Amino acid sequence: MLMVNRSLPVLVIFGSVLCSLVLVGCTENSKADKESKSFTGLQVCDQFLGAENVRKAVDSVDGGDVNATARNLPAQLAAALTREAEKWSIDDLLYHPYSACRLDIPADGGGTHVIQAQVKWSALTVDSMSEPKYAKSWRQVNDQVFVEPQAGQPIMRLLVACGVPGAAPEQEAELPLQMTIMDPGLAVEQRQALLSTFARTLVDELACTGDPVVPAQLIR
Repeated sequence: MLMVNRSLPVLVIFGSVLCSLVLVGCTENSKADKESKSFTGLQVCDQFLGAENVRKAVDSVDGGDVNATARNLPAQLAAALTREAEKWSIDDLLYHPYSACRLDIPADGGGTHVIQAQVKWSALTVDSMSEPKYAKSWRQVNDQVFVEPQAGQPIMRLLVACGVPGAAPEQEAELPLQMTIMDPGLAVEQRQALLSTFARTLVDELACTGDPVVPAQLIR
């Protein structure tokens, strides 16, 4: 006589429900992980750029939920830059750019507003700032700091003479630190607030010899 397992439908239904619960749980965990990483990234961006500066920049582009990416804490990024400076020789010309912070802000009607802060050791030198081809675009802020506003473009660069303890004596003048802020078209005041805070954060973390002073107001 054929035996019928009457509990089979119940097991199938239970299995389906369990599978669904597992999938829902995985989806929710994945979403939570993504939000957690973004929140952590935003906290690090705040450390680099200043929490108030970041909030104002995001608000100015009518930003909603921000996806923030920051791979290194300020101390970790400073450590990487220090290692490069210690290995530097005067014949070196190419230097690795580091993305300190990236903010992706959803735009109305689709697309994304992007604000990004980058840093690297520069191929330019402090002495080159007096050469005519550079003097046209770079402005001297003080003896150790130079700014390139890139008039009409959503980008601003800063050059800071930053000597690293343990590096070659020529490094401070021949290998300045270069910071860049790129954005979707912020007001100049907001852009320079982000850039000057970014520069001061790195100068402090690197413990630059010569104590370069980066003012809040870069353009007068």
